[in-house]
Amino acid sequence: MIFKQVEVGGMLNFAYILGDKESGEGLVIDPSWEPEKIFNIANGEGLTIKYIINTHCHEDHVNGNAKMKEMTGALVAIHEDEAKYLRHFFPPEADVKLRDKEVINLGKVNVTVIHTPGHSPGSICLMAKDRLFTGDTLFVGSCGRIDLPGGDGSEFKKTMQRLRNLDDSLVIYPGHNYGDTTVSTIGREKQYNPCLLTS
Repeated sequence: MIFKQVEVGGMLNFAYILGDKESGEGLVIDPSWEPEKIFNIANGEGLTIKYIINTHCHEDHVNGNAKMKEMTGALVAIHEDEAKYLRHFFPPEADVKLRDKEVINLGKVNVTVIHTPGHSPGSICLMAKDRLFTGDTLFVGSCGRIDLPGGDGSEFKKTMQRLRNLDDSLVIYPGHNYGDTTVSTIGREKQYNPCLLTS
């Protein structure tokens, strides 16, 4: 699997590039700022971007969609509960409306959608092999806000429980570089992240 973590913009966002080396099929997660930079990295890896996947519909995660789609012709994908916001506020609209447990195929690489509402109604995490891309649901040492429009504390508690039930060895890749490291594991976050500590 081809994998790149790319820090972009002034808000310490992470965009991610995933791809299958054999088929050359790839996707971009949250292109947001600096889409040309992300495209050039993917192109340098020999990837054809098939999907642009947004973990949620906040501007700092979706504002590069239009340019990335223009450069690649890729399909824009977001959870079905978030698609209406993308259409109204940050076009282009979604080509693909994702659902919980849906699997996206890139050659031999499978990416599974995990619906994780709370930060926003259609927030998702994406699992690819031993990697979990958490958007603004879970950061290293903290988690996303729930006081923004669409935030929901009760849903967020359910989401945190769902993440606590995942395998400790899963490596998490957050949507922002807010922690003491750029990556962590579910096991480490269960020990030190107050959002995942059991009550």
